[in-house]
Amino acid sequence: MQDKQDLKVDKLERLEQSLFQLTDVIQKHQEIVQRRFNVSAVEIDILKLLDVDGEKKMKDIGERVRVKLSNLTNIIDRLEEQKLVKRQNSKTDRRSIFVQISTKGKKLLSDYSEFLRELSSRMRQVMEEDQFGILVEGLEKISKVTLPES
Repeated sequence: MQDKQDLKVDKLERLEQSLFQLTDVIQKHQEIVQRRFNVSAVEIDILKLLDVDGEKKMKDIGERVRVKLSNLTNIIDRLEEQKLVKRQNSKTDRRSIFVQISTKGKKLLSDYSEFLRELSSRMRQVMEEDQFGILVEGLEKISKVTLPES
């Protein structure tokens, strides 16, 4: 019979394997989102930020989603081309540019939320109620953990 140390090692190995599999799942999820909604994960994050916080300066968006301003300009260009955001120059400071989510952008977020609800529902169907609760609590805790910066 395995002792407690062996069980801990086994669980850690299973966790590591699950994390590897999870990265594949996340990558596939992002590919599906890209195909279905024609936006990247960063673009979804920007739309969510603008939907929750309202219009933001480009600089503030870049800081919140951790994207350099030079890259952010290209991302906002793509979102604007798709009519998901609107860009406006500040009336008080010509150097500042504000970005706000458009009606079409809000609709995309609504559709994305529905997509996530369907995914969550499928997960719930394959798990016992207590397992599902443990999963949700575990993911909430994991979300609070920060990865070391490279």
